[in-house]
Amino acid sequence: MSVTLPFESISDTAFLTAFSRALETERPDALFRDPYARMLSGTRGEQLLQRLPGEMTADGCIIRTCLLDHFLLQAVEEAAIDTVVNLGAGLDTRPYRLPLVPSLRWIEVDHPAVLAYKASKLDGGRPACALESMPLDVTDPETRRTLFQRIGTTAAQVLVVTEGLLTYMTREQVASLALDLHAWPQFRWWLSDLLSPSALYLMRKTLVGSPDSLEVTLRFAPEEGPGFFEPYGWETDEIRSCLEEGRRWNRWFLAKAVLSLTFTSEQWEVLQRLFTVVRLKRAERQTGLDQRQRDNQLRWPS
Repeated sequence: MSVTLPFESISDTAFLTAFSRALETERPDALFRDPYARMLSGTRGEQLLQRLPGEMTADGCIIRTCLLDHFLLQAVEEAAIDTVVNLGAGLDTRPYRLPLVPSLRWIEVDHPAVLAYKASKLDGGRPACALESMPLDVTDPETRRTLFQRIGTTAAQVLVVTEGLLTYMTREQVASLALDLHAWPQFRWWLSDLLSPSALYLMRKTLVGSPDSLEVTLRFAPEEGPGFFEPYGWETDEIRSCLEEGRRWNRWFLAKAVLSLTFTSEQWEVLQRLFTVVRLKRAERQTGLDQRQRDNQLRWPS
């Protein structure tokens, strides 16, 4: 099952996320502050949010941002991370707004037009860490393998972030990405958000308009949840429910009227898995795909 969004391109999702972060920043009880979000989102972000269920979309972005901030800072502090690789970085400004050490190397990857737009808006801004921008298509295996090879030969402990990226990829594309990341031992941690099949079903019921001719489609919502990544060398270290965290932070994600209903334990479990943020770690045990990974590496460009 897939869901098509009323957007013109996947780059629109970056404007939507930036606008959601701007709305949170401007609240008196803001969970975080992103002083660049309003400038980056422009008028496009607000226009896009009007096409979607606003509270559900904005609060979902806010909860995801908070959880990934927490996991990222924790990993940098406790796991001696020296390199962060943000795939599908969009208009993310974490290198500018988070308390990161100057020695941390941060590599943001996205389409050239997205990175060029962000650079033009942030011209004069000073990131807290060593920031590099790499314009390339994350879904192109050859170019990303070249990048991973370069990072793998220069970094010691790498954390990968795929915020808002995997959902737009197919199962085959995500599996290929997982294999490419696991091929280099330096890639130790992976942070991402995940949708469940029930979340896709809910979004299909709530989205309005006729987006049949547009290109942005939500695809990846594995029934296995984070267990999807296990055959590819990644195991779940921690998982957080955005629904549960939203209730705790008063960012409801779903309508309060829905959450006030009485659910069975099975129904509540389904709700908690609608939208999650997961921290994966590189599995220490050998997997059945190791030989395949080595074969792939032999074909990579040097």
